[in-house]
Amino acid sequence: GTGEIDNNEGVLGLQRAFKTAGAKKLILSLWKVPDEQTAELMLLFYQFYLDGITVHQAFEKAQQEMRIRYKNPYYWAAFILVE
Repeated sequence: GTGEIDNNEGVLGLQRAFKTAGAKKLILSLWKVPDEQTAELMLLFYQFYLDGITVHQAFEKAQQEMRIRYKNPYYWAAFILVE
């Protein structure tokens, strides 16, 4: 989710490309997060989502769980849900 924004390139260009391809929602990171914690957040997110709650609720619950596991926001606050 980070990058230079120059003539429709970078973050906005990437979002636009996914939207054009049909993506309704994107989860982006605002800074580099270690792979282990990123995978952990995504596993939690998909587990909650597959339990039948909305994307927004699943994302919020996953971040809440990560807050419990990791007090430092570096590991969970980088992620945003974009529509």
